[in-house]
This record gives sequence, C-alpha cells and structure tokens, in this order.
Amino acid sequence: MAQFALPLAVLFLLSATTSFFATRIVKAVAERVGALDVPDSRKHHENVTPRLGGLAIIFGFGFPLMLLAGAPRAAELVSKNLTYLFAVLASGSLVVGLGVYDDLLGSDAPKKFLVQGAAAIILVSFGFHFTFVSLAGETIRLGFFGVLLSIVWIVGVMNAVNFIDGMDSLATLVAITIAVAFGVIGVIRYDVFTLVIMTSLAGSLIGFYPWNKPPAKIFMGDTGSLFIGLLLAACSIARPSKSPTALLVGGPIIALALPVIDTLIVMKQRFGGRSTPMRERITRMFNADRRHIHHILIGKYGSAWRAILSIWLVTVLFGTAAVLTVLDETKIFGYTMAVAALLALLLLRYLKPAT
Repeated sequence: MAQFALPLAVLFLLSATTSFFATRIVKAVAERVGALDVPDSRKHHENVTPRLGGLAIIFGFGFPLMLLAGAPRAAELVSKNLTYLFAVLASGSLVVGLGVYDDLLGSDAPKKFLVQGAAAIILVSFGFHFTFVSLAGETIRLGFFGVLLSIVWIVGVMNAVNFIDGMDSLATLVAITIAVAFGVIGVIRYDVFTLVIMTSLAGSLIGFYPWNKPPAKIFMGDTGSLFIGLLLAACSIARPSKSPTALLVGGPIIALALPVIDTLIVMKQRFGGRSTPMRERITRMFNADRRHIHHILIGKYGSAWRAILSIWLVTVLFGTAAVLTVLDETKIFGYTMAVAALLALLLLRYLKPAT
C-alpha cells in the first residue's frame, strides 16, 4: 500500500478542493432554479436553504477519480477494479437521477424504492453480495437468499443515510467518520477498491462541510445522501480480489450501525399499533416524522451542537470498533467497544434528562 500513498493523498486533496468550489456553483444554480428547502414544523433550520448540494459532493468524488485514471503512475489504483467501478457508476447514475428528481419535484416512496432496488440489483449482479455465513466453524452457503439479503441491505443503508440527514452537517460528519473507518479497514485488508472510493468520498465530504456546517448555507439533499449511502453500502460488501463475501457482524457493518439501528428503531415504532390496518402501518413506516435520534436529542438538549456532537461521538465509537474487529488480535476489544457504542446510542435515545 505504501506505493499508493502519494496518489491517494493527491486524490484526497483534489476531491476536497473540487467539492468546495463546486458547492459554490451548485448553490447559485439551486437558488436560481428554486431548489430550496423551506422550514416547517419537522425541520430544524430557520432559513430557506438551497438543496442539491449532493451534486457538488458527487462532482468532487468523481472528477478527481477520472483524473487519477488518466495518470500513468496512479492508474493501477483504478484499473485493478474496473468492474466494481463500472457497477458503482451505473448504479450511482440511477440514484443521482432519483435524488435530483426528488430534490426538485418530490417523489413518493414506491418510486424511490423502485429506483433504489434497481440500483441495488446492478451492484449485486456485479458481485456486491453476501455469499456465505460462518457459524461455529461451519460455512453455510446463502445462495439466492444472500442475493435478496444484499439487495435489502443496500436499499436499507441508502435510506438510513438519507434519514440521518436531518440537521445541519449531521449526515456529512457521520459519513466522513464511516468513510475514514472504511478506508482504514481497506488498508488492513489490502482492499484497493474500498480505499480509493473512501479516500475520494471523505475528501469530497470534507470540502462540502464548510458550506454545510451550522447554520448551513446549502443542504446535500436526497441527491447527496442517497449517493453516499450507495457508496457505503457497496464498500461494506466489497472484498479485495473479489473473493466470496461473508455475512459477518463486524468490520464495515459495525461502522454503519448508528444510522442503520436508528432507522430500524424508528420503522418499528411507526409500524406499531395493532388496531391500525396493516396496509396503513406499512405505509406509515416510510412517512417522515420526528422520531429519529437527532430529533430526540434536540428535544432533550435544546442545542443542535450538543445533539450533533453526541451522535458523532457514538459514530466514532462504532467506527473504531469496526476497525478493531478486522484484526484477530484486537477483535474482542472491537466487539466490546461496539457493545459500549450500542449502549451509548440506546441511552441517548431512551434516557430521560435529569430534572
């Protein structure tokens, strides 16, 4: 990996710089075309704020990768994983189209799931899927069930990142933290694909952050959150040398725990109410409300910064735990830290503030 240090550093800096300046342009365009987020009772921002910031993140992510592919000394980083990169490009195009449509015109849940499912199927068809699970020394082949589970996982992570994007800079900080954890895991596993993708994503998000920090000048919108979720889902399944992928509760899956667990808790709460017809309960699972962790913490603390800091620290715990579980000698510490992070998340959500 040492020979890739300079190209990766250049990629990171180019991604951050490109994203920063692209955000200025996207902000002006969003204001001109009326892609604006108007405050309401469910949202925490006070001013009308442009959306479509995700386009700047995507440009900051993709443009430096194109330059990298054209540099002879750095091309090896890209050429080793052209199949995976093509799959991400194809599925990402669908998700970006969905995000732009939703940010400009709005989209209902069935349309979103249809496009997200198609993007997930593209990834799975190119090898992004769980192949087996290992239990008590026994290997169980998942077969078609692994394919279905992978599609559900990819769509679920996309929506989990989308749902956590409910406060200025929150999704940006959470995604940066997870991307860094994924990048470290990529180094440990000699997984060049994940390392390249996460380096570019982290750089692009850091370039976007100055525009998105409270009070945000622009939001990433569904365009950004869905695309970020797709990348994180893909890299949580990808493996070096395209070896079979095990379904393991460890590594990247732990790094994604906060947005995924928060989404599962909220969907379970929305599904509750046995007296309500089943169809209505299912529909309610995907309706926006104020049940997510950031809404709860705002109510407890009355401070956006305290809420963001609390969620970010728990994400750091999960990310560190994810890295530790990859190494045999630190695996037990990783799982212990993951349990501690889970307890912290539950305490934040359910513990009532002292009166």
